[in-house]
Amino acid sequence: MPLYEFNPWWKTSSVPRGQTGKKREIFDQILSFLDYRQIIILFGLRRAGKTTLMYQLIDYLLRKGGAEPFRILYFSFDEQAYSLSKLLEIYQQEILRQGLDEQARTYLLLDEVQKLDDWFNKVKIIYDRYPNVKIILSGSAALILKKGIKESLAGRFFEFCIEPFSFDEFIAFKDIRIDKTREELYQTEIMGLFQDYLKKGGFIEAVDFDDFALKKYFRESLLERVIFKDIPEAFTINRPDLLFRLLQIIASIPGMYLDYRNLGNDLRVDQRTISNYVSYLGYSLLVTKLYNFSSNRLTSEKKLKRIYLSNAGFVSALRPGEPDYHPLIEGYFANLLKAQFFYRSPRKEEVDLVIESQHKVLPVEIKIREKIRMKDLKPLTKFMKRFKSEQAVVISKNEDRIEKIENLKVTILPYWRYWSIVSEIKGAIGA
Repeated sequence: MPLYEFNPWWKTSSVPRGQTGKKREIFDQILSFLDYRQIIILFGLRRAGKTTLMYQLIDYLLRKGGAEPFRILYFSFDEQAYSLSKLLEIYQQEILRQGLDEQARTYLLLDEVQKLDDWFNKVKIIYDRYPNVKIILSGSAALILKKGIKESLAGRFFEFCIEPFSFDEFIAFKDIRIDKTREELYQTEIMGLFQDYLKKGGFIEAVDFDDFALKKYFRESLLERVIFKDIPEAFTINRPDLLFRLLQIIASIPGMYLDYRNLGNDLRVDQRTISNYVSYLGYSLLVTKLYNFSSNRLTSEKKLKRIYLSNAGFVSALRPGEPDYHPLIEGYFANLLKAQFFYRSPRKEEVDLVIESQHKVLPVEIKIREKIRMKDLKPLTKFMKRFKSEQAVVISKNEDRIEKIENLKVTILPYWRYWSIVSEIKGAIGA
């Protein structure tokens, strides 16, 4: 097996140009765990940049980490099926020419490791047998969620979810400079960039695609491969076409209420199958599920739920014609803010998002409309009084003001004041 094809630094002492890309915000965080004994696991959506991060880590080890080129072994199971024991046998005999139990630090990077049968038990053996081997793994979103994996590797790994580029990273990639403390001066630029970002979903490969190429990229290179290949490999399912149909339905109604019985009736499938399939979409990071907020968590679990696609680019790709950016913005902020809850009262008064952190509860309403009236804020203020929230945030189209209602503060900010919104929310929840 030509291992050198995966490891060109054995000849050149460097990672080929073009494979390292631009540094991600998460890179330094991962780097800080490099000296620990534990395995590093990078998981996330396809095309989100896991392999590039691996190359960046190799580049760092070669240039600044003091690692010898022959002491870094990279292999991708996405490109070639191979026995891990045979891989290490060849590596020790032909490349290292000594055993892995020697004192020198060796780095083992396995890409798309979920393609290797029983990978977690095989990796566990290496981890326990060779304390000087630092293991770095990458794989699909379901990589560490499959039953038995966390139990088998308990205490032996740190996990990092690798997401598509953030809006900040997207702007930096395009080499555009914006003074984030003076957003109002850049309103036109930010609105254009934000619209482009929502369509591209932060997938940097797609940054220069037109609309036709973009839809084809998301459907064929990403969504269909996850639906028809990755999920069936991780879970036992009979109807991958049903998974794709569920995605299309969720894309057509971002933030739709989950009613398994009605969905089952419409699709002529048992509601338990619908529930399981929605769970598989969640495991694969394709959807985000929100629960109806309650001070009793058990009650929240039992109540009605809402669901969004995890990326605005998926919505654009699955919906016909030009996307409506208003629901895209709601779904985007639900994912950005890692919201777990929404709120709907017995009288059907609703709050779009509820953020909970450090025993603080912050309601967030998204109203992309020309005018926000005081009566539009009534469900929000009722929620605040009921759950003792002193602050709330409303994301608007253009309005920018603060409303004081009794002892309550409602901050209204236009969606294009992106950094002010993030700062306001972090300040309100003490993050």
